[in-house]
Amino acid sequence: MSRRFIVPVEPASGGDVVVVVEVQQEGSRPLDVRLVGCEGESPYVTHIKHGDIGSLKKKFKGSDDDWEAVLSHFLLHQLPGGHAKAVENVHLAYTLRNNTIELSIQQHVKGIKVTLGEISLPIDEEFELDPLEWSRISAQNHLRTLQELADLKTRASGEQDTISKLKAQLDDFIKTKDETERAMLQQFMELLNEKKRKIRDQSRLLAGAQVDETRASKVKVARETTKPRKATASRTSKRKAGANEMEVDEEDDSGPGAATPDRLSDEQTEEEEEDEDEDVAVPPKRELPFGRRATRSKTQTPAAKPRPAPADDDDDDDETEEEEL
Repeated sequence: MSRRFIVPVEPASGGDVVVVVEVQQEGSRPLDVRLVGCEGESPYVTHIKHGDIGSLKKKFKGSDDDWEAVLSHFLLHQLPGGHAKAVENVHLAYTLRNNTIELSIQQHVKGIKVTLGEISLPIDEEFELDPLEWSRISAQNHLRTLQELADLKTRASGEQDTISKLKAQLDDFIKTKDETERAMLQQFMELLNEKKRKIRDQSRLLAGAQVDETRASKVKVARETTKPRKATASRTSKRKAGANEMEVDEEDDSGPGAATPDRLSDEQTEEEEEDEDEDVAVPPKRELPFGRRATRSKTQTPAAKPRPAPADDDDDDDETEEEEL
């Protein structure tokens, strides 16, 4: 169902004669409307298509959506919503010129009127006006506006009650916070005073205590004469010697006819002496004997197996043993 609106338009010259314009929606889109103006007894009629509203612009520099919001605001009594800035300081005025009503959308900028767009309503003598219908439409729109205003007031009142409750809760929270802070400060002050009192009592006790000067001087001298001990090198040579002995024992136990310590070569003895000298000069890492033994067993030159003794030596040994007996 198409809606109809009655729009009063003031003159651009600032007079008191107001032109009444009826706006009736005719198409599927919001700004497919018919405009009928009445100046005295003469009707002025024109039609606007939503798709042609761009041709109505003059000096408007906004977007197409802004221009649509401006026309909907003045012709269809709609709120601008997110385009409030586009209708700021904008007014609708008319000028009667050559049997045509010119509806001008003007913006007042520092006392200067800038025409953003115009709508022309030429005179149409054949169109029949119905003043009673216009009165009925105006009354209905007025009643609808009053209802919307009452709803807005009710909503605003409810919002105001909510704001009042929230404000009261906020005041309670602030009051509780202040009381808690004061209580914490009071407890802190009491605790601080108690600590100060104990410190004063301890100071009095220390001031009245008698100190043995002879004992205090002895303690001071003992502290001054005491020197810290220096760390000495660990005696690793003996431990290495033990490890070497263990290695020799293992070599003695392994296989028949093993070589005795007296039969070790001179080169091996010199290598061991060099190893001992290096160990005494630079202490190596501490290692367990059984871990070191496995390493030395791999690097040490295997002892030469003794040659079998001739048979004559065995006979001489037997004779020697008989003589001793």
